Amino acid sequence: MREPELLHLAQVCVDLTLSVDHLPERGGDIFATNQAMSAGGGYNVLYAARQMGARASYLGAVGTGPMADVARKALSSIGVGIDGAQLPGIDTGYSIAMTEPDGERTFVSTRGAETQVPEDSYENIELVAGDVVYLSGYSFCHKKNAEAIRRFAAKNAGWSKGYVVFDTSPMIADIDDESLRSLRGLHPIWTMNERETAILCSRFGVDAGCGDRDYAGQCRSLARYFGDPVIVRVGALGAWYCDGRDDRKQNVIHIPALEVNAVDTNGAGDTHAGVLCATLLESDDIVQALKLANCAAGLSTRHTGPATCPSRSEIEAAAKRLH
Repeated sequence: MREPELLHLAQVCVDLTLSVDHLPERGGDIFATNQAMSAGGGYNVLYAARQMGARASYLGAVGTGPMADVARKALSSIGVGIDGAQLPGIDTGYSIAMTEPDGERTFVSTRGAETQVPEDSYENIELVAGDVVYLSGYSFCHKKNAEAIRRFAAKNAGWSKGYVVFDTSPMIADIDDESLRSLRGLHPIWTMNERETAILCSRFGVDAGCGDRDYAGQCRSLARYFGDPVIVRVGALGAWYCDGRDDRKQNVIHIPALEVNAVDTNGAGDTHAGVLCATLLESDDIVQALKLANCAAGLSTRHTGPATCPSRSEIEAAAKRLH
C-alpha cells in the first residue's frame, strides 16, 4: 500500500516566453528582447506542492520529443513521479507567450500529448485514504482528457477518504453541463477566482441578491448550490470559504491576503492550488491551508515568472504574521 500523495490529473506542457516591444503587424516580423523556455501549465501547481514537501505524481500524458524532454527533466528535477501514459510519436505541446512592456500577454498554444490522455487512463488509478486529487477545468477543453476525467469521476463517485480539488480555470464558461455534473459525485473543493465565480453564479442563477463585489454572498450561494466546499480567490482582497456540505456550516470564512508589492501575478493561482493541496495532505484544517496558500500566492508575485512559489519556511513565517 503506497503513502498518500497529490495526484495531478491535469496537463503539463512547455512555455516559450518572449518579451517584445510590441506585437508584429499582420505579416510582419519583430525580434524579441528576451526569451526563455520552461515547463508550464500544471507544472506550476506541482512545483508549489513540492516546495511544501508534498509527495506528488503527475498522471497526465507525456509525449516523445524535445518538448517532452523539457517536461520530463523539469518534473524529475523537483522529485515528481511521472506515472501517466507515455505516448510515442507525439511530442508534448507548448505555448508561446508574448509579453509587451505594459505586461499584456498574448498566447499561441499547440495541442500535444498532454491533451490526448487515453480515455481509460484514470480508471486504473487506485485511490488510498489521504490522497489529494487535483483536477483542472483546462482538461475539459480536450475531448479525450474530458472523457478520462468523467470516467474517473464515475468510478470514484462517493469517495470520501481524501480530497478532490477542482480548479475551475479561466475556461469554466466553455465547460459543458454534463462534465460539471460528472464531478458532483466526487464532492470536490471548488476553487475559483472572482471572474470564474461570477460566471458560475450567473450560469446557475444563484447570484440573486449578491452584488458584483459581494464575494461572501457568491461563495455561500455556490456552496449551497453544489453542496460542496467553495473557495473564492480575489487577489489582494484574500479568499472566502464556505463548507456547503452541512446546513449547519453555511457561514462564510474570510482569509486575508498577504500585503506585498506585486511585480508579476503570472502563476499565483497555480501556487495557491499547489500549496492548498499540499497542506490538505497533512491536515484537515482548511483555514490553515488557505492561510498558507494565500501567503504563498502573495509571495510568488514578488518575482517574475510562473513557478515562483517560495520555500515552506518563508510561507509559514508569513502566515504567522497574517491577521
